[in-house]
Amino acid sequence: MKALTTLLTVAAVLALSSCGIYGRYERPALDLELGDGTPVRTVPWQERFQDPFLKDLIDTALANSTDLAVAMLKVEEARADLYRTRMAFLPSLDASATGDIVERSARASLNASWQADIFGKLRNANLAALSSLEGQAAYSQAVRCALIASVASSYYNLLALDSQLRISTSTLENWDKTISVLEALKMAGKTNDVAILQAKARKMNLESSSMRLRKNITTAENALRALAGKPDLEIRRGSMDGCSFPESMAEGVPLGALAARPDVRRAESALATAFYNTAAAKAAFYPDITLRGSSEWLSASASDLAWSAIGSLAAPLLNRGIFKAGLKAARARQEEARLQFRQTLIEAGTEVNDALAEYYSAQERIETDSLQCRTLSDAVEKIELMMHYSTTNYLEVLTAQQSLLDSELTLVNDKLALADAWVALYQALGGGSGE
Repeated sequence: MKALTTLLTVAAVLALSSCGIYGRYERPALDLELGDGTPVRTVPWQERFQDPFLKDLIDTALANSTDLAVAMLKVEEARADLYRTRMAFLPSLDASATGDIVERSARASLNASWQADIFGKLRNANLAALSSLEGQAAYSQAVRCALIASVASSYYNLLALDSQLRISTSTLENWDKTISVLEALKMAGKTNDVAILQAKARKMNLESSSMRLRKNITTAENALRALAGKPDLEIRRGSMDGCSFPESMAEGVPLGALAARPDVRRAESALATAFYNTAAAKAAFYPDITLRGSSEWLSASASDLAWSAIGSLAAPLLNRGIFKAGLKAARARQEEARLQFRQTLIEAGTEVNDALAEYYSAQERIETDSLQCRTLSDAVEKIELMMHYSTTNYLEVLTAQQSLLDSELTLVNDKLALADAWVALYQALGGGSGE
């Protein structure tokens, strides 16, 4: 018993000298300017994407995604590892029994041991496992966020293809009318076969483009079915003109707005893990202290019950060089993790700023495109009237119609760019709060 008391006294003295290995991870101060102004608001995807058909597709994809299911299983694996490290704090217990029928004797023993975590070895391993769990949870969030963004982006692309096909179909109908007018003018001696042939050639080119659009629409529908995990899913959808997005958003990208991003969370969990691994490397210089106790029952008489308790202290003597090298490597890895965390934050802020810039640029282009479409539509209408009642060159008519078609398709593309920027902003912010 005296030896055990002496052991605990030595351990207490050593513990006082090892306070440096009990530090708690804190986010490092980073001198970063990622933007000014009010933070961009992060909201759940259900609020960001209001289209009911898109919501149904996202819900279906989340319920059927194999990648997301695998990511969730990885979280469970990390949670099991954390549980295992926590079990190391508890004492171990084993029992054994033997008997001899001839001598009519029996022996039973119960042994227990417990490693006193005075120097934080188990504690740091537990906190490192906790940081690893956070990293896996962040990975799961990244998979979820990427899946939602992929579904939304594919959906908006499909709406854009629908719009392009409607514009092409409407233009084909107008060109049919133009060809009929040119044929009537030819009979009246006001034009020739060249005008009719050129109009028909442009119509055939647009018909070919429409065929490609139909093929692309089918491909886009199949892509959405694959994302949703249902090959036979009916892709119900709205229209690009029915999509609405906010006209303005608060700017600014403070660190707090980026903390929820999965890559930032993973980078910080890696930094925390490296921090605790460094602390564990420091703890390796200190001895292991184990307390053991046992009891033994030797016969049928209770008076034959014996027990004992002892403590042991195993101090590293010849491995200090190895421990020094391990500590040096752990500190280097911690610094690497700090630099990677800083770089991840910089890249995250850049992505948010880029998404905002594209969003506002697309809005401005849409305003210009809409005005151009209205102007060209008026021009086509007037030129077609002039073709009936004057000697307007047929090339002016075809050129005006082609310019209107190009302008309308450009408008659709810029609307798609706005939708893509909206999706990119969702992903750049790491999804939404509460996801």
